[in-house]
Amino acid sequence: MKRIFLGESSLSRRLLISIIGVVTLLGAISAGSVVASGRLTAGLVSLPGNAAVSRPSAARILDRTLASQSLGREMGYSVYLPPGYDSSADTRYPVLYMLHGLGGSQRSWQNDGLFQTATDLIQSGEISPMIIVTPEGERGYWIDQANNGPKYGSYVSKDLVATIDGNYRTIPMRKDRAIGGMSMGGHGALQLAMNNPDEFGVVGAHSVALRDQAQAFSFFGDKQYFEAHDPKSLCLKNPGAASRFVIWIDIGTKDSWFDAASAFHAQLQSENLPHLWHVYAGGHDDAYWTSHAADYLRFYNQAFASPASFFAQPG
Repeated sequence: MKRIFLGESSLSRRLLISIIGVVTLLGAISAGSVVASGRLTAGLVSLPGNAAVSRPSAARILDRTLASQSLGREMGYSVYLPPGYDSSADTRYPVLYMLHGLGGSQRSWQNDGLFQTATDLIQSGEISPMIIVTPEGERGYWIDQANNGPKYGSYVSKDLVATIDGNYRTIPMRKDRAIGGMSMGGHGALQLAMNNPDEFGVVGAHSVALRDQAQAFSFFGDKQYFEAHDPKSLCLKNPGAASRFVIWIDIGTKDSWFDAASAFHAQLQSENLPHLWHVYAGGHDDAYWTSHAADYLRFYNQAFASPASFFAQPG
């Protein structure tokens, strides 16, 4: 039998090549850039020229509670942290507070697709990342109720804002803080902004339920107290303060609150108060709010980025 031996130089070369291969593989693994089936491992995205960049962290939704001094008890809220929040430790974000309607809850906006729509628009580059907060407001109409009743207004404007600014990477300035809501929440957004003009700079009233005093609940109190918490009266008494806000109002053509919202729009026009007015097909329901979640988010995004651009637009 013929035996074949590798020459010493050939063996050395092969051993050296094997060592180099192992070292290269270990280096690639430690750098987190091992390629499998033509794709980079999780946490990285492939780029031309074999470059790689970190993939932004996924959006998160947290359900939390706060000890409200104004209400004297625990209240729940949900907070949406946008894509990239966890992977961009030095970045701060504007905050959008979205209030639910009568009979709703802190999860109403999430159920209507607001959070998922935000993720889709952020990932597509249509809007910039923002934090979204949806508090629990029960059936309190978001006001400090008359006759020493529950202080749902202060709970939002003081306790909640302070909690969010203290626990998340917000931009704690009025121009980077928006408040909006559906139905009862639209009413709440308008009156909370006007009663706290240094807290909020942007307001959205979606399918706003504007009650006159005859329709108001007893916790709106007497005429004086009612007018101190009624958006229509607040705008009439202090148009200068109202003019500081970027305001959006929308309503469906089949909404039972259409006439009241239209009258409020006409009032703002007569007072030369800048605002955006949108009438869409539809009623006062989840299908309407779901179908316009993207419209709302584009508005808030633009208002954060360029609030001055709205004041040149007629209502």
